[in-house]
Amino acid sequence: MNNYDRIAWIYDVLAKLIFRGNLLKSQTHFLSDLKPNDRILIIGGGTGKVLEALSRLDIPLEIDFIEPSSSMIEKARKRILDSSNLIVNFQQVTLESFTPRSKYDWVCCFYFLDLFKEHSLKEHLYRIKTMMNEGANLLVADFNNRESNWWKRLLSAIMHWFFKMTTQLESNKLKNIDSLLLDSGFRKEKEAHFFSRFIFSAIYQKEVF
Repeated sequence: MNNYDRIAWIYDVLAKLIFRGNLLKSQTHFLSDLKPNDRILIIGGGTGKVLEALSRLDIPLEIDFIEPSSSMIEKARKRILDSSNLIVNFQQVTLESFTPRSKYDWVCCFYFLDLFKEHSLKEHLYRIKTMMNEGANLLVADFNNRESNWWKRLLSAIMHWFFKMTTQLESNKLKNIDSLLLDSGFRKEKEAHFFSRFIFSAIYQKEVF
């Protein structure tokens, strides 16, 4: 399920054409909050364009970049990074089968949480929490169903049809990801909106009880 090999060659073109660069903007909006020597897990980094933005921060960072699509991860590996301070460990693997070497200061979920039905999503969120240090941050960029109108519903329907046909997408509809995160023990710290609020980016902190 959720195999992006068939569309890796055109993914960036479609993203730019339809969303006018807002997918990347949402991923990079809060990157300035990262601190030197943070350990970062990127889930759903796609073709790796976000790595170029991380490189421009020019601070030492160690990144585990996991992606099950061989075509996507091959594109990410070819990114030319400006900073030698960036250590990127690429792994062609799903989240379910990934074994971290240690816990993370940041986990970045870029258009990953919207791939799953609610039950699967809750399981993924639980697994993500186990990988995070106390006080670690979860950076999410994804689609927002909290404010809906006709064109957002139409675009959502087209997106789900297209990705079901090409990637065997598990999800049937957009979910209220923000609400599910709050219910799963995350506390929202910051939020920004893009593309007429159809896209959001937010930082959540793992609550410690």
